Amino acid sequence: MKVQECYTKMGGNYDDVISRLRKESFVEKFLVRFPEDPSYNELVEGMENEDVELAFRAAHTLKGVCQNLALERLFVPVNEMTETLRAKDLEGAKPMLPQVTEIYNSTLEAINEFIKDQE
Repeated sequence: MKVQECYTKMGGNYDDVISRLRKESFVEKFLVRFPEDPSYNELVEGMENEDVELAFRAAHTLKGVCQNLALERLFVPVNEMTETLRAKDLEGAKPMLPQVTEIYNSTLEAINEFIKDQE
């Protein structure tokens, strides 16, 4: 699988990320690091422990990563969740987590398939 195919599969915007990072090798370099980013797990931890500050910081970080890598499909719900948590509305954010989780997992699946194909 090529990186552009990975972007198509996960609902990312390849044209946007390539215009930002300029080289496909840079896109690949940062994309393969995405599975190691702790933000999603910290978001889940914050939500489970009802720690709105941790959840907000994690959502905000994940949003930034998604924006920088042009992971648009994941960015949209994470952005909405970030703004809800910014307002300290933990109860309003709780129903958003399943959608974020579903899209995060499908994004991770596509990236892991890309990584495996590169080996």
